[in-house]
Amino acid sequence: MLYLRILIFLFIIAATVIASITYKKYRDTPNRYFLYLLLLTLGTECIGYSYIYFHFFPQTTFTVFFKGILPEVISEQNYWAFNIFRIITFYLYLYYFLRLLKKLKHRRYIYVILLIYTVFVILDLTLRSEGFFSKSLMWVRISGTLSILLATTFYFNEIFDSDKILNIYKELSFWLIIGSLFYYLVTVPITIFTRLFYNFQGIYVSILLLSNIVLYGCFIIGFVVNARKSVLERGKAPY
Repeated sequence: MLYLRILIFLFIIAATVIASITYKKYRDTPNRYFLYLLLLTLGTECIGYSYIYFHFFPQTTFTVFFKGILPEVISEQNYWAFNIFRIITFYLYLYYFLRLLKKLKHRRYIYVILLIYTVFVILDLTLRSEGFFSKSLMWVRISGTLSILLATTFYFNEIFDSDKILNIYKELSFWLIIGSLFYYLVTVPITIFTRLFYNFQGIYVSILLLSNIVLYGCFIIGFVVNARKSVLERGKAPY
């Protein structure tokens, strides 16, 4: 599984670098929040890799120092970091849709979804608090994924009612949303039914790898297409 994490990490780095290079092409749009999300993802992955280091090099000064200053419940496993990451991630997605959607009724729906998602976050943190440091917050993942799915339907409803549908593949938001939706709709079910994949690790790894390739591949395509679109539009602008 280590090689899988390294490969996914490389995709995250590639997407973050391209998002940073092309940032000025979308910095005045809600799409800028995806750069923040990528940076957050990169930081969380770095925390995750530090635990791999702790595991393989338990006697180094670095490992002994950090395990000495951190509570045992934090120093032994990294679930806490990824649980915090996922909670923040879904809030970022919903805030993104709140800024992206134009119709008032759709934004109101997002507020309702935000409220419902917050309820599930609180329930997951209180009723299953003992698992915060030892397992994934499943209610957060499920409710967050359903939130993205609902918000995506609002997005496409607005796209289909506008001229953007004619060149939807040129819209950065399209690539960001499609990649994200595919990722969560694929990874959440296999996470829920992890035990069913116990004897099929090859299939599990392949699905996980594919979902990450699609996610960050769509991000990269979106940033590149958007940058090219901005250059072409600037070239056509009257002087």
